This record gives sequence, C-alpha cells and structure tokens, in this order.
Amino acid sequence: MWRLTMNLLKKAHPEGWLILLGAILMLVATILHPPLVDPYDLQKAYHAFKHAQFWIGDHILMLIAISLWLTGLAASKTYMARNNKTSDFGAGMIFVALAVWILILASELTILPILGNKGTDVKVWEAVFSFGLLSGYFGFACSWIGIFCYGMAMKQAGGTFPKWFSASARWSGLLAFFGIIITCLHFDFGYFVIPVTVGPVFLWTVWLAVLLLSGRME
Repeated sequence: MWRLTMNLLKKAHPEGWLILLGAILMLVATILHPPLVDPYDLQKAYHAFKHAQFWIGDHILMLIAISLWLTGLAASKTYMARNNKTSDFGAGMIFVALAVWILILASELTILPILGNKGTDVKVWEAVFSFGLLSGYFGFACSWIGIFCYGMAMKQAGGTFPKWFSASARWSGLLAFFGIIITCLHFDFGYFVIPVTVGPVFLWTVWLAVLLLSGRME
C-alpha cells in the first residue's frame, strides 16, 4: 500500500505543484510588500514598516510561498540528473536558501513587529531589518547558484528535456547571481537590476513546473 501510494505521488509530480503554487504566491506577496532594496536606507525602511497595511499577512504569505517554491525546486533534483554530484550540490544550495529565508521571515514576523510597535529604540529595529534584508540577498544568491548547478547537471547527463532548457538554467542562474552582486555594490540600482536579472530565472522555474506536470521530465 505504501509503495503504491508513493508511486501515485511520483506520477502526480508534487514537485511541480509546489513550484507553481509557490511562484504564484510569491508574485502576490511581492506586490503587497513595500519596495525596499537598500539595507542601509533605514529611515525609508522604518517609514515603510510603520505605514504598511499588510506587513504580517504579507510576510506569512511570503513564508508559505518561498517554502513551497524552494522545497519544490530542491525535490526536483532527481529529474535533472540521477546520482549526480552537481545536481546534489545544487539542491543543497537551494536548501541553504530555504533555511536562510525561514530565519529572515520568522524574524520579520516576530522581532520587527515587536520592536517596531513597542516603542523600542529605532536603531535596534533598523539593525535587525538591515541584517535581514542583506541576508535575503545571500539566500537568493544560493538559490541562483543551485539553479545554475541544475543546468550543469542536465548538460552532463543529457536526457529528454530540451537543450535550451538546460542552457537557460545555466545562463539565467548566472545572470540572477551577478544581479545580486551588482545590487550589493550599488543598492540604488536594485530597483532596475533585480527585476531584469531575476525575471528569466524565475520564469525558468515556472517552466520547470510546467514540464514536470506535463510528464515531460521523468
């Protein structure tokens, strides 16, 4: 019975559903979230927090979304290449990203609201926020490295997936990673650099979900 259940789950490709649902929820949460990219522009960050209408709800949604999305990506490693160290490393980096984001979002759901609403020294709030936002860049950098590794693993193993798909994983992952570096060098560029560099790799993850759910990656 257990083996039959596992076979049915495998055929249903739950990884694809996790990625797709997580991606959709991430878009919604991003729209609701204040547009903040500079961990040192603390006056703007505190003002955005004080005037945010959906801070708690938005971050709960983001926590659910990013957990689904990254869990689905990490679980899909066997579809890239079986018994492949590059694929395993990629999944490991995605799990690191997941752990980082859980800690960040947990702090933004607990520490920041408590400090911000209890009249605590604003500098303490700003320090926690700055650490969380900068850590978020590290978390996303890990996930982009993971997707790059998936592309490398697919190239090494071959398979039934299109060649452009593995190439796009490599190049979009690199693009997003360098986008993080550029943003960290000049945070004001983040408002333009992040959407441009993250868009392709994000769409790649959505297309991965589509391929998984269509049964084209076995």
